[in-house]
Amino acid sequence: MENERTITSLMSYFHESVKNKEVIPPGQWIEAAQYANVLVGDEHDKLWELHQQVSQRQVELIQEGKSATQAKMIAESTDGYKAYRVQKAKIGQIEEFIRIAKIQARLKDEEYKGY
Repeated sequence: MENERTITSLMSYFHESVKNKEVIPPGQWIEAAQYANVLVGDEHDKLWELHQQVSQRQVELIQEGKSATQAKMIAESTDGYKAYRVQKAKIGQIEEFIRIAKIQARLKDEEYKGY
């Protein structure tokens, strides 16, 4: 992994390792899950920033005289809303990675022990 740990570098490293069919030791899976668990907080912060921007746009549209439904539809058609949905999906992927990393570590550890 790179010197500075980011969720992107962590996920890229494991993506490449899995794609290249490299064996990943149990300790590395656990370490990655720990880092991902810590780093996902930054991703949640980004998500709430994006959510706030979309909500503020809806408020502006309502103040301009649009109905709540119109404001919602217009706000959800923006690039900001797209970024919000992409960020939400990214967090879901990170959370699933953490679950899989824990399971992989347990399975690999049992495999090494011969259970």
